[in-house]
Amino acid sequence: MTSTRDNELGARREQGPEALVALSQLALDRMEQGVCVYDADNRIVLVNQRYLSLFDLSAEIVRIGTSYREVLAHSASRGNFPEIELDALYSARIAEIAGGKPFRTEQRLASGLVMSLELKPLPGGGWMTICDDVSRLSRLEAELHVQTERSQHALANMSHGLIMYGADSRVVLCNERFLKLYNLDPDIVKPGVAHSTAIEHWLARGNVAGMAAEEFHDTRLEDVRARKAKTLLVMRYDGRMVQAVSRFLPDGGWVTVHEDVTERLQYEETLRRQNFILDAALENMAHGLAFYDSDMRLRVCNTTYRKIYLLSPEETRPGTHLGELIERSMANGAFASEYTPQQILEAARARIANRDSSPTRRRMSNDTVISVRYCALAEGGFVATYEDITEREHAVEELSEQYRRFDAALNNMSQGLCMLDSSLRVIVCNRRYIEMYGLAPDMVKPGVSMREIMEHSCALGIHPNMSGAKLYADYVERLREGEHTLHRHLSDGRIIKLNHKRMEHGGWVVTYEDVTERHKAQARVAHMARHDSLTDLPNRTLFREKMGEGLNHVAIAGGAMAVLCFDLDNFKTVNDRLGHAAGDRLLRWVAARLKENVGEHDTVARLGGDEFAVLQRGPQPQSAEQLARRLVEIIGHPPQLESQAIHVGVSVGIAIAPDHGLDADELMKCADLALYQAKAKGRGAYQLFEPEMEEEARRRHALEHDLRGALESNQFHLVFQPQMRLDSTELTGFEALLRWKHPSRGLVSPAEFIPIAEENGLIVPIGEWVLRTACATAASWPDVTVAVNLSPVQFRSRGLATMVTSALAEAGLPPQRLELEVTETALLDDSEATIEILHQLRALGVRVSLDDFGVGYSSLSYLRKFPFDRIKIDRSFVGTLGESPESVAIVRTIASLGSVLGVETTAEGVETAEQLDFVRECGCTAVQGYYFGKPCPAAEVGRTIETLNAVRRVA
Repeated sequence: MTSTRDNELGARREQGPEALVALSQLALDRMEQGVCVYDADNRIVLVNQRYLSLFDLSAEIVRIGTSYREVLAHSASRGNFPEIELDALYSARIAEIAGGKPFRTEQRLASGLVMSLELKPLPGGGWMTICDDVSRLSRLEAELHVQTERSQHALANMSHGLIMYGADSRVVLCNERFLKLYNLDPDIVKPGVAHSTAIEHWLARGNVAGMAAEEFHDTRLEDVRARKAKTLLVMRYDGRMVQAVSRFLPDGGWVTVHEDVTERLQYEETLRRQNFILDAALENMAHGLAFYDSDMRLRVCNTTYRKIYLLSPEETRPGTHLGELIERSMANGAFASEYTPQQILEAARARIANRDSSPTRRRMSNDTVISVRYCALAEGGFVATYEDITEREHAVEELSEQYRRFDAALNNMSQGLCMLDSSLRVIVCNRRYIEMYGLAPDMVKPGVSMREIMEHSCALGIHPNMSGAKLYADYVERLREGEHTLHRHLSDGRIIKLNHKRMEHGGWVVTYEDVTERHKAQARVAHMARHDSLTDLPNRTLFREKMGEGLNHVAIAGGAMAVLCFDLDNFKTVNDRLGHAAGDRLLRWVAARLKENVGEHDTVARLGGDEFAVLQRGPQPQSAEQLARRLVEIIGHPPQLESQAIHVGVSVGIAIAPDHGLDADELMKCADLALYQAKAKGRGAYQLFEPEMEEEARRRHALEHDLRGALESNQFHLVFQPQMRLDSTELTGFEALLRWKHPSRGLVSPAEFIPIAEENGLIVPIGEWVLRTACATAASWPDVTVAVNLSPVQFRSRGLATMVTSALAEAGLPPQRLELEVTETALLDDSEATIEILHQLRALGVRVSLDDFGVGYSSLSYLRKFPFDRIKIDRSFVGTLGESPESVAIVRTIASLGSVLGVETTAEGVETAEQLDFVRECGCTAVQGYYFGKPCPAAEVGRTIETLNAVRRVA
C-alpha cells in the first residue's frame, strides 16, 4: 500500500505545478472531514471528495466556481433537506456568514446521518465549511481516554469537590470546588502535600470529622490499605453537612468526591423511598442524565442536567414533557437554536425511534459544548446523557487553527523557504523565495535541482562575478559542514541570509531572509559609536584607536607623529549670544576647515564640546607648527553667524612622538599642557610641548591647592593706590588692589594667582571679600571714592548686584563713593547679560569704569551700549609714551573720545613728571601711578591723604 502511494506521489511530482496542485487535492481528499472553501463572492475555490461523499453530491455540479446557492439547490435535490426550505436556509446562512463570526449547525442527510457543520469566515474574505460525522468523537474519546486516565478520575467529578491522593498518601490534585467547599488555603492544600498535613489544615479551618486529627488520618489510611470504599459524612465549618465518597485507584492511591448534601439530607427519607441506588448514581455522575418514559415525560434527572439547561427542581418535576423542558431551557437562556423547540423535539423523537444513539452537539449560551445521546430502553422510554465536551472541542478547534495558521504562514511568510531532498532537488518552495531572487516561476518547481536554479540565477546576473558551477560547488562544500548560515551579496546591493536546517529523514529546509536594512543599520550604529554625530568626525574612541595604531607604527618603523589639541576661544560667547544652533554651525565650520588643511593620511577628531584633535604624520615638529599657524589664522576669521560678526579663535597644543613619549595617555597629557600654555599666552596661539611645562603644571597645581585655603586663613589683604584729577591735582579716590602673602612663598603676584582663581571659580568668594573689605575700609575715609576691580567670572555667577548692595549696606558707604572697574573681557563673554547687570549697578548709584581700554578688542559698541563714568587707559601705553608715536596717538585718541562722550579718562602707570606732562597734553582728565604714590596698606591711607592734600596746597 505504501509503495503504491509513493509511486503515485512520485509520478505526480514529475508532472510539474499541476502535480503539486493534485498532490494538495489528494491530501485534502483523504481528510476524514468534508471541506469546502468559498471566496468573497460565495463561489467554491476548494472542495474535497469527502465533502461530496458525505452529502451525496455530484462532482460535475459541485466544483470550483459553483455558487453556494447552486450547492444548496443541488443538495436539496438529493433529498438532504426539503426544497421548499431552500430560500430560507440560504438567507439564514448568508446572514450568519456576514456576521463575521464562526458558527456551528447540524443537518440530517437523506442517508440518515446527522452532520455537524462548522462555518468560519476567512481573514482575506470568503469563508469555509467543515463537515464531520459525529461518530468521529467516539474515536477521539478512546484516544483521549488512554492519554488522560488519571485526569479522567478528577474530571468525572468536577461538579463536586474532588481531591486525589497517590500511593504515597500525598495530594495529586484537587479542584477549586473542594477548596472553596471547606474554605481551604490553596497554598497549603496542593499537589505534593502529605495527607496528614491536609487533614490538620482541614480541621484548623473549623471543619469537624467527629474524631481527632491523628485518629482521622489513621482511619483513612487503614481504609486505603484495606481498599475498602467508604462514605463519610462530615460537618463543614459553617454547620453544613458534606458527604465524602472515596474510591481507590489501581496504583494504590484514592480519590474522594465531596458534596454538600445539607439539603439532600433533609429529604433523605423521601429520596430513599424512591430509589437510593439510582439517586447515588445520578448525583455522583459527571454527566447530566435524565430518564424519560415512553410518552417522553421526565421520570428523574440529576443536578448536572439541571445546571446544564438552567432548570430549577420545580421545572424538572417528574412528569414534565421533554418539549416543555426544551422550551423552558431556551426561555431561561441556556441555549439558542435556529430550530424551534418543536423541531428539536421531533429530531429527538426520530433518533429514539431509529434507535440512533450517536451523539449530537449542542452549543450552550455559556460557550460550553454538550454532547447529547438518546438511548432507547427495551421496556419503553429512553435515557438521555449530557456530556460537557468543551475541552475536547477546544482541542479539536486548536488543532484546526494550528493547521490553518501553518498553511497561512507557509504561503504568506516574509522569508523565502525552499525544501530540498538529499539530492538537493526541490521538494517545495514558497512564492517569496522565487520573488526574492527574481526567478522564473516555471523554472523553480518540484524536482528541479539546486544546480539548475543557481545556473539560472547566475544567468540573470544576480550573483556578481560568479558562475553557476562555482556557486554550486561552494554550496555543496558548505553543506558538508552540516547546519550553517551564510550570506549572499547580490548584484543589486541586497544581502540575503540563508539558514540551513537538516530534516529528520534527509534533505534540507532552507530559509532566505533579506537582511540588507539590518546590515545597513548595524553599519550605521557601528559608525555612530566611533564618530561624532554633529561633525561626523572620529570621536574620542576612534581617535585613541588611531593614535594607538600610529604610535605602534612609529615604534616599529620609525618616523614621527604629532598630536595637535585644538580648543576654540570664546566659543561659550557664541552659544550664549546666538544660541546652540549657531554654535553647532560654527563647530561644523571648524571641522570642515580642519579636514581641508590636513594630509590624506592624517586623522581629525572631535573630542567633545569645542575640543578637536589632529594626528599628523610627516617631519616634526615643522609640519605640526606649520599646520597650527595656518589654522590659527583661518579659524581666527570665522564667517558671520545670524548676520552678526563673531570673535573666536583657536589655541593649539602640540606633542610629538617619539620625542615626548610613545604612550597615548602621556602624549595627550603633553598636548593638553601645551594647549594650556597656548591659552596663557593670550589665546589665538599655538605652543609646542616643553618638558618644563610639567613642572609648571605641578607648581600651578600646588599653588591652586594653597589658594583654596588662603581666604579662610586670612592670607589676603588690600592695598590702596591714589587716583588724582589732572586739572586740579585733587585726590579723587583710591583703587583697592588685592595682595596674597603666602606663609612660605611670601608675596604671590596677582598676575600669577588671579588667573588660577578665575579658572576654578575661587574668584567669586575672593572678589566678594575684596568688595566688602574695600567698602568697610573706605567708610572711614573723607569724601573720596574707592575703586574695586570685578572679574568676568563674577558676572557669570549672577547675584552680583545683590552682593554689591549688601556690601554697601553693611559698610554704610554711600553708593556714589564706590566705583566698579570692568574689563572688556567681561563684556566680550556675554555682553548683553553683562550690560544688564551694569545697568542694575548704575541704578544703585555706583560709578562704573571701563578698565584696560586699548589692549583688547576696544570695541566702541561697548561705549555705545553703556555710558561708563570713566575709561582707564592701560599702563602699557603710558609707559611707552616717550618712545612710541603709536602709544601717543592711542592715548590722545582715547582721551579725545572720552571728551566727546563726556567720560573721564584716567591714565594708569604714571611714574615720572615727563609721563605726567604727556598725558596732560594728550587730554587725559585723571592719573594713577607711582608718581603720586605706591599702593599702601589701609592703615597708611590717612597719612597718604594728608600728604597729597599738602602737595595740592603747595601746588
